[in-house]
Amino acid sequence: MAGNTSNREHIMTIAAGGICLGLGFILSKLVIFEMPMGGSVTPASTLPIILFAMAFGPGWGFLVAVIFSLLQLIGGYLMTPFQVILDYILGYAMLGLTGFAGMPSSKRLAVRNPLKRFTGASIIKSVIFTIVAYAARWFCSVLSGVIFYAEYAPEGMNPWIYSMAYNGSFLAVDMGITIAVMIVLYFVLGGGKKE
Repeated sequence: MAGNTSNREHIMTIAAGGICLGLGFILSKLVIFEMPMGGSVTPASTLPIILFAMAFGPGWGFLVAVIFSLLQLIGGYLMTPFQVILDYILGYAMLGLTGFAGMPSSKRLAVRNPLKRFTGASIIKSVIFTIVAYAARWFCSVLSGVIFYAEYAPEGMNPWIYSMAYNGSFLAVDMGITIAVMIVLYFVLGGGKKE
């Protein structure tokens, strides 16, 4: 019986991961606003990855976030391998941190529906870990900006300040959209209701 549960969980994890990756990739191509040297605002393209991480835990969350980062390389702003690692691989991998906002694995495994795993978690914790994930992603992009884009800073402006402002400008908006959609989805799906 335990083997059947384990197999079912693996099949559900892989299927949900594929669906979330596909949905996230499509949403990432629906760009609301694009910055001149890379970076864009999308209609919550990271939310499917965040929901997956919360439903299946941080381990699977980091793996799917890294795969998502590789998909973002298609049409991405690529300069050097190290810049790709900072802006894409590490930056998007930080979305896996949201897996820590999900239900504990002992409770999570008893719930078959991945969306119920999301609504069974605390929305406050979900928002906090989304902010943490975006802050970590922002930090990776700031480092990349200082290392690779400092020459684009206006004359006399500190490259750190320029990179923080540049990357913060679009990531804050993208995060705001993602959190807003997450909160709406949480309550539409019946989150927070006591069974």
